[in-house]
Amino acid sequence: MKKYGPVPDGHVVKDYYIGHTHIKICDDCYRDKTPEELEAQRQRLSDLCYELLEKQARREALEKASANA
Repeated sequence: MKKYGPVPDGHVVKDYYIGHTHIKICDDCYRDKTPEELEAQRQRLSDLCYELLEKQARREALEKASANA
């Protein structure tokens, strides 16, 4: 299992433990963005998710077709 070095601290908005695991939630990717930049990020994410779901559906259809052949 790969070990990772320390992660640099960002602007921590939530900090808690689950068992021995220390979890820090940061908002660095959002805090200094304009509404337009945030909307562009959401649109890119939406486009990527749609593309991935579309690929998954095509792959499943091909697998089903080859299983029925």
